[in-house]
Amino acid sequence: MLADRDYRAVFEASPDAMLVVDSDGVIRDLNPQALSMFGWSREEVEGSGVERLVPAGVRSRHEQHRRHYSEAPRPRPMGQGLELQALRQDGTTFPVEISLSPGKLASGPEHVICTIRDLTGWNRTRRLSRMKAMAAENERKRISRELHDEFLQFLVAFKIRGKLLVDETHREERERAWAVIADEILDAIRGVKRLIRGRRSPKLEQQGLVSALATLFRDVRKVHGVTIHTSLSLNWAADELNPVTVLALYRIVQAAVANAATHARVSEAAVTLRSADGVIVAEIRDEGCGFELPDPGAVPDDAYVGLAGMRERAELVGGSLTVQTSPGKGTTVRAAVPMVGPDGDPW
Repeated sequence: MLADRDYRAVFEASPDAMLVVDSDGVIRDLNPQALSMFGWSREEVEGSGVERLVPAGVRSRHEQHRRHYSEAPRPRPMGQGLELQALRQDGTTFPVEISLSPGKLASGPEHVICTIRDLTGWNRTRRLSRMKAMAAENERKRISRELHDEFLQFLVAFKIRGKLLVDETHREERERAWAVIADEILDAIRGVKRLIRGRRSPKLEQQGLVSALATLFRDVRKVHGVTIHTSLSLNWAADELNPVTVLALYRIVQAAVANAATHARVSEAAVTLRSADGVIVAEIRDEGCGFELPDPGAVPDDAYVGLAGMRERAELVGGSLTVQTSPGKGTTVRAAVPMVGPDGDPW
């Protein structure tokens, strides 16, 4: 049988935060993980009401639930409870899951052991999985539309023209029909190349980051009528970067410029790339309509998948991404990524 000190050791060593709360909702004990999670000292929180750890807006409702639970306490395992919000000492809130275990401790009165798990990381992973699924579905739809509207129609027309060509007896008409087919084949080849460029950049692979960006900016002006003013002060660094870092930078700039061209309602935007102190900073700025940034805890909808994708690309290469915007105030996207050589070593 375990001695009291052994039970205490288990309590202290638990990977989850644990509180011991009496029937009046007073915190009688808590383990180091709980202190770390909520940011209080033991002296500050021990002996205070458990509602202190609950956001002010839901404290009265939480108190009602707690009293109702105390009338008929029962075990509530982790995974079967509600996802709730908890309050840190610094005033920030975070999602938690709580299991409850009522029981009678050695001290006599009834208590409830509350096991608390921070779901911040889990929610972030879940949101990222949803965004990836949404992005994959959107890409599938795009490819499906292009295959149906362009290539399927071409194949049908090619089949018809091929039959007509076989049946044509006049030489001049056969040559004319073949010329039409050759033009359509050339159009289809160009269409395939456009589809491929939607997934990768041959220019990036062949000529490097600066040249690929120049091509991108020319295409944006040609297609959208938006002029991109550039300042690319990378010197030799761009040609010596790890290919993964180069691709991340290119895709971030590509997505930010596309957003400015299609959503900001502007005729020009500015892109700055510079390297300093082992970091490359890319800044994409427009003076357009701006938008309301989503709440960090909200599940992003289609309108914000691009932002999440840019941030993910930056973080995957050890960098960061910030967005400054508000309605009517323009938008600035700034990515900072470490300069990593082809061998993966930082500079």
